[in-house]
Amino acid sequence: MAALLLLGFILFHLLIKKPERVGMPVMETRLEAVADAGHFTVKKLEGEAYYPDSPAWAYHFTYAYPSLEGENYTAALINDTFDLALGETKDIALPMFAGNAKDGEKWEVNHDFSVLCNTDRLLSILTRQIWARADGLASRTLEAQTFNVFGDTAGDVMTLRGVALIQAGADPKALDAVTAEALPDYPRIVAGSSDRMEEKLLPALYQQFLELQSSGVIRQDADRGDYEMEFSPARDFYALPDGRIAFFFPPALLSEPSFDVPTFAFTVEEIEGLL
Repeated sequence: MAALLLLGFILFHLLIKKPERVGMPVMETRLEAVADAGHFTVKKLEGEAYYPDSPAWAYHFTYAYPSLEGENYTAALINDTFDLALGETKDIALPMFAGNAKDGEKWEVNHDFSVLCNTDRLLSILTRQIWARADGLASRTLEAQTFNVFGDTAGDVMTLRGVALIQAGADPKALDAVTAEALPDYPRIVAGSSDRMEEKLLPALYQQFLELQSSGVIRQDADRGDYEMEFSPARDFYALPDGRIAFFFPPALLSEPSFDVPTFAFTVEEIEGLL
C-alpha cells in the first residue's frame, strides 16, 4: 500500500493538476481519532527534514508516524510497517524529487495519523498526507490500515473480509479455516471475498455520493467513473471499536480540499444483508 502511495506522488509530480480552491466545506461526518489509550500505547514518532539540507531547500518534510510501545513481536511488526513507509518517503522519494526540483520551487510535505480502533483484536491507523506547493498546488490523501493484533497472523494488515470476520466474532487465529457453522449469522461473508463485498458496497454508497454531490460536498464534475476510480470500499475502510466498519470517500472527490471526508459506518449484519 505504501509503495502505491509513493507511486501516486511520483505521478502527481509528473502530471501537474490544477490548483485546489481554498475554503472548507461543511462535511457530513468528521474523522475523529479514539484516544491513544487502548490495547497498545501508541506514541507519535515526530520529525522534520529539509531537501536539500541547505538554505535553498525545495522540500520541507514534517511528519508524525505511529510507534507502538512494548517488546512484543506484534508491536515490532506493526512498527516495521510504518518505519518502511516513512523511509520510502524520507530516504527515497524526497531526495529524488529535490534533485529534480526547479530553482525556487518550494514544497511543504506533511504526514500525520490518527488511531481509529485500538482493541485487543484490531488496530486501525488512518494516515493523512499533504504535498503542497507554494503556488497553491496541493495533493491530499488518506490511507487506512487495519492490523490483526491477536493470533498467528498478529501484525498483518487485514483485508476487508478479514476485518468483517473478526468484527463478526471469528477466531483471529483461524480466519483461513472459518466455517459457516462457526458464524451461522454470516454465511455470505464467510463464503465471500473482499472483492464481492466491494461489488455490493459500491452501488450502495453511490447513492450517498449523488446526494453529497447535490449538496455541493462532492465535485460537480465527478461522474460514476470518477467515483469508482477514486473510491474503493476494499481499500478505504477502517475498523471501529464498537464492531462496525467505516468507509470513507477520499479527498480527491471533494469540492473543496479537506481531510474531513464523508464516512459511512456499517454493522457486520448490514454488510451481510448487502451480500
